[in-house]
Amino acid sequence: MKIRKAYKIIVGIILVTAYIVATGIFVKRKYAELTCNSISIEIDNAHSFVSNDVVKKILSDGGMVIDSTVKFSEIDFAEIERLVNENVYVEETQAYGDFKGNVFVKIKQRAPMVRIMTEDSASFYLDSRMKVMPLCDYYTADVMVLSGHLRSNCFYSSDSVDNYNVNTDKNSLKIDDICKFVDYLQSDELWSNQIAQVYVNASNEVELVPRVGNHIILLGELDSYEKKMNKLEAMYSEGFAISGWNAYSLINLKYKDQVICKRRNNG
Repeated sequence: MKIRKAYKIIVGIILVTAYIVATGIFVKRKYAELTCNSISIEIDNAHSFVSNDVVKKILSDGGMVIDSTVKFSEIDFAEIERLVNENVYVEETQAYGDFKGNVFVKIKQRAPMVRIMTEDSASFYLDSRMKVMPLCDYYTADVMVLSGHLRSNCFYSSDSVDNYNVNTDKNSLKIDDICKFVDYLQSDELWSNQIAQVYVNASNEVELVPRVGNHIILLGELDSYEKKMNKLEAMYSEGFAISGWNAYSLINLKYKDQVICKRRNNG
């Protein structure tokens, strides 16, 4: 009885194994005969640095033919990823296919955090990883501007974008600290809408240029900047409610526990 039961188990295992092998061979043959059915390119919509046409040109220039004339088994998905990732505005690419012959390319663009404009006329973006992105001929990202007395040699330069990093050793007001401050402004709902530009003046102090109101905000150094911005928020919600946006030409926050406002000379 036990022998018969064991025999049935062995036969069952053999049959299942044979089925799996046969199925695998069938699938492999079908896969080898399969031609490319379509290509779907999905790009995150946070920015418009990269388009479907740009991706198709990248692949075409790289010798990648993806159409019904190509056998699906011959498509090199790793090479697709490599080619697209070489684009300066691409952070990550995933390429894969399904058993119907469809090719999928998913792309994540780099995210510019701030646009830099230096006193020696250099202009570029810094992305969320503090790496340089060149400006784009056909798209401008709506981000804060960091300008003023900044020199382009405050940033490492290299032919390789991957080697662009913020240099924190040049001035007492470190670029890295400024960028952290810009990131703070961008992450705050009020300041991301109200502050258009961060300016470094000749005294190495930080000034803010608002979108609404014809005044300049002198922050001074970046010590305790959250407290300074809290004071400014109170000024906006209370002081300006009484005197109006354009009553002052300068709001000075650089001194501890003080807000000094310079009234506009209308005469």
